[in-house]
Amino acid sequence: MLPLPAPAPPPCPPAEDQRAWTPPPNAAAAASIPSPTAEVAADFRHRLSPTPAGWPRRDHWCVWVEPAVNEGPAALWEQRWWRAVQAALTSWQQLLPIQRVTDPAQAQVLVQRRRPPIQNRRASHGRALLQLLDVRRSGVWQLEPRVEVLISPGQAEPAMQATALHELGHAFGLWGHSEQAGDAMAVSPGARPVLQLSGRDRATLQWLQRQPGLQQQRLAPPPEPSR
Repeated sequence: MLPLPAPAPPPCPPAEDQRAWTPPPNAAAAASIPSPTAEVAADFRHRLSPTPAGWPRRDHWCVWVEPAVNEGPAALWEQRWWRAVQAALTSWQQLLPIQRVTDPAQAQVLVQRRRPPIQNRRASHGRALLQLLDVRRSGVWQLEPRVEVLISPGQAEPAMQATALHELGHAFGLWGHSEQAGDAMAVSPGARPVLQLSGRDRATLQWLQRQPGLQQQRLAPPPEPSR
C-alpha cells in the first residue's frame, strides 16, 4: 500500500521566527524592477511602485482584525468600527483569497483600531505601514510583506468604511494612488465616502496580481545582517 501523502500545511500557519529583510549585496540589481510608465485609461498601474524586493503581492492573504468588545460603554463604538472594517474587507475578498485569523502571528495584514500618529504635521484617519520580513512558517523561510493598518475609530461609520477600503488597498499591494476621486484608492477623499471598489480599482489589482511577487520560499534561514 502506498503511503498516504503528508497533509497540506494550514493556509495561515503562525510565524515561528522572523527577521527584518536586508537587501542583498547586489541590491542595485534587485532594485531595478521596472515600474509601469505607460498610462492606461482603464486603471492606474502607472502610479504604483514596487519595493526593492519586488511587487508586494500575494496569492493568499491572512488578515487579523483587532476584535471589538460586545459589552460595556465602549461596545457601541467598537462594534461600529468593526462593522466598517468588515464591510471594507468583504469588498476586497471578492477579488482576493483572504482568510481572517484570530492570532496576529498568522497574519501578513494587521488591522488596528487607533488613530495614526501625526506625520509631516498632518493628521489622518488611516494609514498603512509596510515592512518586508523574512518569516519562517512550517519550517520554511519566505519573504513576506507585513502591513499594519491603522484605522481611527473617531469617524462616522461610512467614513470609517471608506478609510478602511483605501488603506486595505495599500495593504494588498496597491502602493500608489489614483488621480480620480471616484476610485477607492483616490489620492484625496471626495465629498462622499467611496464604499465600493471602482472598475479602475479592480483592474489595477488584477494587473498587479499578474506581476511577479517577492522572492520564493527556501528552507535555509536568511543570512544574519552584518554588524
